[in-house]
Amino acid sequence: MSVSTVRARQPQYGTQRLFALCCCLAISGLTNASSTSALPALNLSIVNVATTDAPLTPLDIQPSADTAGRLMNRGTQAAVSRQTLTATFVNPGLRGERFWDMVTDTMQAAALDLNITLEVVYAERNPYLLKKLAIQALESPASPDYLVLVNEEQAASELLTIADNHDTHVVMLLNGLTREQALTHGSPGTIHPSWIGSVIPDNHTAGKRMATQLIKVAREGSPTGQLHGLALIGDTRTPASIARNAGMVAGFAQDKAVQIDRILEARWNTRDAKRLTGQYLKWASRSSLGNDLVWAANDAMAEGAILALESAGLTPGVDVLVAGLNWSPEGISMVSNRRMLLTDGGHFMAGAWAMVMARDHADIEEWAPRSVNFPMSAITHDNVELYGPLLANPDWQTADFAAFGLQDSRDVYVFDPITVLTQMITHQDQASRLSPHAPSALKKIARSSELMPPPQ
Repeated sequence: MSVSTVRARQPQYGTQRLFALCCCLAISGLTNASSTSALPALNLSIVNVATTDAPLTPLDIQPSADTAGRLMNRGTQAAVSRQTLTATFVNPGLRGERFWDMVTDTMQAAALDLNITLEVVYAERNPYLLKKLAIQALESPASPDYLVLVNEEQAASELLTIADNHDTHVVMLLNGLTREQALTHGSPGTIHPSWIGSVIPDNHTAGKRMATQLIKVAREGSPTGQLHGLALIGDTRTPASIARNAGMVAGFAQDKAVQIDRILEARWNTRDAKRLTGQYLKWASRSSLGNDLVWAANDAMAEGAILALESAGLTPGVDVLVAGLNWSPEGISMVSNRRMLLTDGGHFMAGAWAMVMARDHADIEEWAPRSVNFPMSAITHDNVELYGPLLANPDWQTADFAAFGLQDSRDVYVFDPITVLTQMITHQDQASRLSPHAPSALKKIARSSELMPPPQ
């Protein structure tokens, strides 16, 4: 099995049924409906639902306020400290997978901003390889200062104990520990001294927002009456997916006349989503049911659903509303041509935030371990013209990730993907005002932390 490695170059300038469903989502998972024979058995509806609306992701845990008084001056820090750091990211995905490439790309851009030499190794969606690569990094004679891990399929928790026996610090991103794992391993800085932080997107709110927007727009065309739909989930094992699925359930529970006829596990990919959606549409036609909504846990599955709808003679965005998630170029394109209602996302920037956290940990005296939840946002028909071009062909090096570090006046991170896009837009405006003959280095300097609003 091959292992791919990427290095960033050095910077040059320094209801009861729903209750049962929730239990399935959060504990044991749904029946895998990846086969035709399983499809009719999964007749789950969301009607008269009693469920909690609380996120399943960790709370945003910040250190005590008195830590702010012990922060080093950022200007002095940039000029004096800024020693080169090393980091290894064990990417759980495959090279070429859109989402994981976006995680890597933004992480590399941030590493360049923050004087961090970044190595990326790929676990190829194999939890055993993930553990092996992490242990190799820890036991290497040139072990990194920081090891960035994703608790994909709950595979990373035992690595914390191993890391405690080395000089490497661990940052978790995207998938933190499950509640059960947290009972054993605690939170950053409590049981494991090696574990300095976690950076976790608010998947619950994103999943709920997608469902809420699907209902809202569907109700504009059908103010009353029953709505039927399909939910395509990625899996029922990873903490991020569990939270996103629970948000979906909570969102659809807001309208008692919405019935989700099937919740199918399409394993994050377009091919399975197309096949399962096609089977669902045939079953719904035989059952004389309408098709109004498709909630897809990522853009790839949304694309599969759209292809199946079109093969069935339906018009996505007109006959059936579809929502996805990832902010992928494909998702942006489908929102722009109105085949898809929205793509939620911004969570791929967790890698960049991990680099910011590593830099601060190295540079700030008595830096306190923490877990940070950051928001995601929706790209819709209303804002796709503004943000779409940036995401269709992003140049993440035009963002200034260093500007998201902790400031003298606060000890709270404000990690916001929309702010990064705003930075990039401002940079484009500034660069466009320069002479076309200006050197490229001067255009890069137009990007600065002054693009960030001052701390509130």
